[in-house]
Amino acid sequence: MSLQKQTVVPDADAPVATYPSPVKEFWQAFSQNKGAVAGLVFMLVVVFAAIFAPLVAPYSPIEQYHDHLLTPPAWCEGGSRAFLLGTDEAGRDLLSRLIYGARMSLLIGLSSVVVALIPGVILGLLAAFFPRMIGGSIMRLMDVLMALPSLLLAVAIVAILGPGFINSIIAIAVVGLPAYVRLTRASAMSELNRDYVTASRVCGAGLLRLMFITVLPNCMAPLIVHATMSFSSAILEASALGFLGLGVQPPTPEWGTMLASARDYIERAWWVVSLPGLTILLAVLSINLMGDGLRDALDPKLKRIA
Repeated sequence: MSLQKQTVVPDADAPVATYPSPVKEFWQAFSQNKGAVAGLVFMLVVVFAAIFAPLVAPYSPIEQYHDHLLTPPAWCEGGSRAFLLGTDEAGRDLLSRLIYGARMSLLIGLSSVVVALIPGVILGLLAAFFPRMIGGSIMRLMDVLMALPSLLLAVAIVAILGPGFINSIIAIAVVGLPAYVRLTRASAMSELNRDYVTASRVCGAGLLRLMFITVLPNCMAPLIVHATMSFSSAILEASALGFLGLGVQPPTPEWGTMLASARDYIERAWWVVSLPGLTILLAVLSINLMGDGLRDALDPKLKRIA
């Protein structure tokens, strides 16, 4: 009795399963949050204006027009079309200062996030991989930093180092460091007991490879979301330091510094205070909305089912 080998011919008309690319899948999940999309559009406009400020701004941010002191916005009585958002107490165009101020505020926020993220990730991984040797000491130090009010700690650091652009970045980064360390440690410790980490150990992967190639990529989703949220907090803290006179020093335009110089004119010229404050509000709100969208898109448990 002979057995005949049967061959299976695939059906040419059968549908082929297709899967969306990771980028397309991420955008589909992110775009479901309309608030996140609106925040992204607003921040793209702000970033574009900040990068191309010399081309977008109608005037120099430090040029003074002494014939137009405290000119109201163009739509108000007494306003001028030459100054759409009016001028400040020194006759400087408010729109131009807001555009150039976006450069400083966004740069401080982004730089402080990066300066806090890199050492925070390294310290968090060390605390997760060496919990008995140095993990306890690292976490106790982070607990001490978290026990202090964030703004008070930033003010103390700037008071010691001196006011300025670089020192503001260092102060805000130190304030945000403990959150990155704790988040990285918690995410890494949850990954250390998984099978792929055990397989990498068996295959002879070194310590650095385990930390930065095997474990860290699987911890990036919560770190990205937290970094986005920290960006908005950094802008607020930079504005607070500028308002207190400890941040970027005048006449360099920065949103918090603009608020500080205009606080004596609240009753006489509402636009000098309201417009920088509204800009900070919209920027922080947009970044927070983007953070919510990133959380929904990157966390499988929070992805919305269409």
